[in-house]
Amino acid sequence: MARRGYLIIDADAHYLEPVHELAEYLDEPWRTRIQGVSPSRLLPRALGDRMLQGRIRRDDVDYGAAIGDSSKGQVLETMQRLGVGATVLVANRLANFGHVSSRDLVVALANGYIDYMLENVASPEEGIYTMPVLPWQEPAEAAAIVTRVGSHPAVVGVCFMTSGPNPPLGDVRYNPIFEAAQEHDLPIVFHSAPGLTLVEGSSPVDGFQRLLEGQATGFLISNIAQLTSILIQGLPERFPKLRFLFQEAGIYWVPMIMQRLDEYYLMRREEAPLLKALPSEYVLDRFHFGTQPLEAPKNPRHLEAIMDMFDGRRRCVFSTDYPHFDFDDPVVIDRLAFLTAEDKQDIFAGNAQRLFNFRKGGVQPWESTWSATSRTSQNTPA
Repeated sequence: MARRGYLIIDADAHYLEPVHELAEYLDEPWRTRIQGVSPSRLLPRALGDRMLQGRIRRDDVDYGAAIGDSSKGQVLETMQRLGVGATVLVANRLANFGHVSSRDLVVALANGYIDYMLENVASPEEGIYTMPVLPWQEPAEAAAIVTRVGSHPAVVGVCFMTSGPNPPLGDVRYNPIFEAAQEHDLPIVFHSAPGLTLVEGSSPVDGFQRLLEGQATGFLISNIAQLTSILIQGLPERFPKLRFLFQEAGIYWVPMIMQRLDEYYLMRREEAPLLKALPSEYVLDRFHFGTQPLEAPKNPRHLEAIMDMFDGRRRCVFSTDYPHFDFDDPVVIDRLAFLTAEDKQDIFAGNAQRLFNFRKGGVQPWESTWSATSRTSQNTPA
């Protein structure tokens, strides 16, 4: 499927997982416990009312359907409406893993979620892909999940939620997870989440009182914390074949943290002995960034400058974040006059094709129906 001549891959669309249905894939005692209670008792909710009692509206979204449990049919309908050829679904309710203190619960939910998705939703031939959401609280269990499902053609990455991990994700205690991901040629997707006030100390932005605060900075700070950790702790050197994607924090923050890390690395490089290059050089070599929510400055030249500062034409991966209230339609990329048609095709699909291994199960129909060429080639490391 193409829209205005572009193949579009959505690297971050949310699937609102029906918790009671995925409970059927869990072992006891969690199956009975989850089926017998409201999911909100097990997974904390984000701060505030996202829809402000219905006052936030998008004419192109039926929020009555979108904010309930998702279904495969809804995914296909949304892809058709947005002109998306392939989508990588991210769990929605499991985004709050970092705020659940019960380790066996998060392990059970992580296993149940990926089994549910692979049996009921994922469909490479229709362009629907998925990722396990990893319980960082138990690295050995998380690595076992990657090993168990990592070869499935619908699994194109592994996902960490960046709000809450303690210690941060660059720590060596998570090595078993990264080893398993590297063995299966799966990129690591770091998906941000806002700060919550429900679990003291679970977020670097604990104490925010409004969703506005969490959306504007909580998502950002969660990603900055993890990017800093994995770079300074030398994760790219420890696992030289891994590729990385940071999602749902826009892109303005990227050149800022690159510059700051470079400055302090040059002053204190003995504290990052594994690094063989500047932090920014690793970013420019193996890191990608989801576009949503793409900033819209009054002066478009400012966005162009930001993209130039971190090679955004090659580093950005298009994401909608559908069906959240601030999701991005593909038009946010198409309307950028400073991008060439080739740039847009890379951001819409080419960069994602190099990042994700979509062809584990062969060339799929959604690819073969689109014949235009891009300067990026399938699965060629950047």
